[in-house]
Amino acid sequence: MAQERSPDPIFENPMVQEENRLPMRASYFPYESQALALEGDKAKSERFLDLNGTWKFFWTDHYTKLPKDFYTLDFDDTTWDDFQVPANWEFNGYGTPIYVNHPFEFAVSNPNPPYIENEKNPAGIYRRSISLPEGWSDEQVFIHLGAVKSAFKLFVNGQYVGLGEDSKLESEFELTDYLKPGQNLIALEVRRWHDGSYLEAQDFWRISGIERDVYLYSRPKVHFYDLFVKSPLTNSYRDGLLNVTVDLWNRMDEEQGENTVRAKLMDPQGNVIYEKTQKTTGLKRKLGKTVLNFATEIPSVSAWSAEIPTLYQLELVLADSEGKTLEAIRQNVGFRTYEVVGNQFLVNGKAVLFKGVNRHESHPETHHVMTKEQMETDVRIMKELNMNAVRLSHYPNDPYWYELCDIYGFYVIDEANIESHGMYYSPERSLGNDPEWLEAHMLRIKRMVYRDKNHPSVVAWSMGNEAGNGYNFYKAYEWIKAFDPSRPVQYERSTHEWNTDIIVPQYPHPKSMERYAESNPSRPYIMSEYAHAMGNSMGNFKEYWEVIKKYPSLQGGYIWDWVDQGVYMEKNGKTIFGYGGDWGPEGTPSDDNFLVNGVIMPDRRWNPHAYEVRRVHQEVGFALTKDGKLSVLNEHFFRDLSNYTFELILLKDGEEIKRESIGSFALAPSQQTQLSIPFELPTDASSEYRLQVEGKIIKEEGLMSPGTLLAEAEFPLTAPVLATFQPQAAEVTVSDEGGKLKIENKHFSVVFDKSTGRFHEYKVAKKLLIVDGPSLALFRPLVDNDFGGGLNRKMDYLNGTVSQMKSLDHKKAEDGSYQVTVSYEVLEGDASLTQVYSFDEMGKVKVDNDFKAIKGEHEWLLKLGNDLRLPADLAQFAWYGRGPWESYEDRKFSAQVARYSGTVQEQYHPYIRPQESGNKTDVRWAELRKAGKEGVKIYAVGDLLSVSALPYGIDQLYPGPKKKNVHSGELEPNGFTNLHIDHMQMGVAGINSWGSLALEEYRVPFQDYSYSYIIEPFQK
Repeated sequence: MAQERSPDPIFENPMVQEENRLPMRASYFPYESQALALEGDKAKSERFLDLNGTWKFFWTDHYTKLPKDFYTLDFDDTTWDDFQVPANWEFNGYGTPIYVNHPFEFAVSNPNPPYIENEKNPAGIYRRSISLPEGWSDEQVFIHLGAVKSAFKLFVNGQYVGLGEDSKLESEFELTDYLKPGQNLIALEVRRWHDGSYLEAQDFWRISGIERDVYLYSRPKVHFYDLFVKSPLTNSYRDGLLNVTVDLWNRMDEEQGENTVRAKLMDPQGNVIYEKTQKTTGLKRKLGKTVLNFATEIPSVSAWSAEIPTLYQLELVLADSEGKTLEAIRQNVGFRTYEVVGNQFLVNGKAVLFKGVNRHESHPETHHVMTKEQMETDVRIMKELNMNAVRLSHYPNDPYWYELCDIYGFYVIDEANIESHGMYYSPERSLGNDPEWLEAHMLRIKRMVYRDKNHPSVVAWSMGNEAGNGYNFYKAYEWIKAFDPSRPVQYERSTHEWNTDIIVPQYPHPKSMERYAESNPSRPYIMSEYAHAMGNSMGNFKEYWEVIKKYPSLQGGYIWDWVDQGVYMEKNGKTIFGYGGDWGPEGTPSDDNFLVNGVIMPDRRWNPHAYEVRRVHQEVGFALTKDGKLSVLNEHFFRDLSNYTFELILLKDGEEIKRESIGSFALAPSQQTQLSIPFELPTDASSEYRLQVEGKIIKEEGLMSPGTLLAEAEFPLTAPVLATFQPQAAEVTVSDEGGKLKIENKHFSVVFDKSTGRFHEYKVAKKLLIVDGPSLALFRPLVDNDFGGGLNRKMDYLNGTVSQMKSLDHKKAEDGSYQVTVSYEVLEGDASLTQVYSFDEMGKVKVDNDFKAIKGEHEWLLKLGNDLRLPADLAQFAWYGRGPWESYEDRKFSAQVARYSGTVQEQYHPYIRPQESGNKTDVRWAELRKAGKEGVKIYAVGDLLSVSALPYGIDQLYPGPKKKNVHSGELEPNGFTNLHIDHMQMGVAGINSWGSLALEEYRVPFQDYSYSYIIEPFQK
């Protein structure tokens, strides 16, 4: 141990999880009137006192250094800092933010639960004086602590109130007996690490502080406590059963049996469809409690689903014997049934597909604190990406998130705040199999279920993540199934054991999914994590879904994960996104950029792979029939297509020549129709024709604006028409001296370096258009999946110069061009390359590449192509190929073929850690020019090309085989336009980022290749 001390009997003891904390209840706010309950804004209630904002704050690097008696009324905190609530400490200057994946940040090696043996264990003190509102003197007063990371003790007016652990659920305490008229002092001691930290080793920033809302609220002495709303479907999913259990407390020393509770259910139009009043007879007992039940059957209900999130409104009103309202509660009700039947998970009787994502609460500016507006933005973007499900990884979220999911429609996997990954999974070590930790596991799971049980969006309970399996999870499974049999229970580390209703693996290969589906499985298979979206990633996402849609037992999964967890930081005068290792002294534990796995960027811009998600997830399928009709399939399970409008776009050689609406139609779910196309489809093979279709929403849908694109497709009508080389006979002067071969005429000039075979100083009309001509490229700047697959060790030898010139010959060719042939030995003789340059009179040049694999142990290449450098002022880029975003062989489904243009700078997508970026596949031609002036155009010959043009060199995007803390936000253009004209490039891969490579069909085997292209100069 770093210091000799006795273990803390409270915060290093898994048997102590709370003291004086109120039992968890369902999420609701008790209003003083029906009108306020209907409005749903607790800030307008006179029973609410907001404690967010400025508190006095003291921080120290070890709790033993905390000042004594900090909680007393006469303690002087005037010299303390002012600090905001909610906010995290470490990104605001108090301690070091740490990112690690598996380990415990306080015990990276040799963890010894429940003890915190690190030489540092930071702690913070919060103090705030408040005055109670008028009218609270005769009421019960409670404090709500939304989420305190990581454990705390609470004091009021110098008295100890209680303590709590579990940093991702609220803690509430009654303060009535601790408060007094006038000023009152609230103080909190918060620890960064404690025994519960062994259960909070999630894959995110390990930071501390009060992360959610803090407030006081008051209640009359007779009040509601908990409510449990059950609303399944019955009679073949046609009708709804409403069963509401209400707990009430009498805090008075007199009977309250004549009070009443009225339950009223309104349909979505506001019509009352059920109403009943009951007396609180059980409260005749002084200081007593009672439970009331309201039950009825509602015929012909509109069911809740993620597609049609129909909500009814339940109003509960507690009134005194004279009819005066004491409390009013509003609760959303969604009638639905979730069940596992055989090997399928059914929602309202349908085996839906879960197009989901894992979501951490993360923002680059507010860190683990999420505002309502930020959450609403996330909901909108998820819907725009055709997502319908969210796994709350790996802890219960802010209550407002569930409200949004209820309202806008998401299937939610609610997950307990349990991950002890650093202990790994063997039965003898796993905390999940240690009975001393049973209460710690059970309390976290129970409190989650108690709080979130009324949300229709919660389709299943997850007992945690990567915390082993064993006794504690067996007991938790049994408890959940007994308390709430209406929902399945899942847990990934149960693997195929009995205590998971769904097989929820992580990062399977598509082939392993097929093997499961073909094994006569007894349970549904829904990936809890897949498609690890780290950096330039999410290849083979289409292939995942092709397998999923093939087998009934495969029902989707949850992408890892939602948002890159980069955080704003200032570096060298620039605001960039930092990641693990960017904070703290040398030796700070770090797993670098392994938390940068988002479908979207930290600031909510879309990563390029987000478009692939949208396309693969889309709920409308299209096909072009043999007789020239458009087949439309509604892949929704519950809703028709009446809010979609569709357009057809006809392109000729990449340019739109016709756009016509085919309108809107109410195609029923899971139905297909064929539509006539309102114009003739061309068959003229002298041009390339393609048909595109777009589906956009007509009216606002949730948070999505009218016109939002949700579905698209493209169909080739005729084949690409590629260029052929028809040279004008070249009359050139050739000079061969000083190791240089210069070819020139009145139109162009070019210089070959006879020691390397590469040409330089390609000028047309005396204007420099190419600085350095094509050189063989077998390497790309490694993407994160390449690093994870060990290609930094295996393939780094392909970086840089891999060829040595063997000969250079030049002559006048039979076709009239002037031809330079350069032969190379490649990879020390294991391969060869012959490049033939054919120049015509105007300087147009055809480049032929003939690569021969001869021998050696070279399993594959990263790419086969040519690298060139052009002047930086050729900064305007246009192309005819897939776009407008980047694409790769295993991630190009969403990038449609057309003509696109932009600046060279815009072609670089700023992945937080620099890497391969900006590639365009299936390129017919590409063009680089000065603004409105001269440039060069590259034409594919024979085979389509992959092309990219970037302001950065390979050395900037790949600083070496060892990962370093480098950032796209720091990059400066290298003074060239860096052009890559490739035959093919290895896919970016999309299974995981620690071993899996691109699928076999998207690799570049070490074998013979040949490809050609034309470079044609042009003037403005």
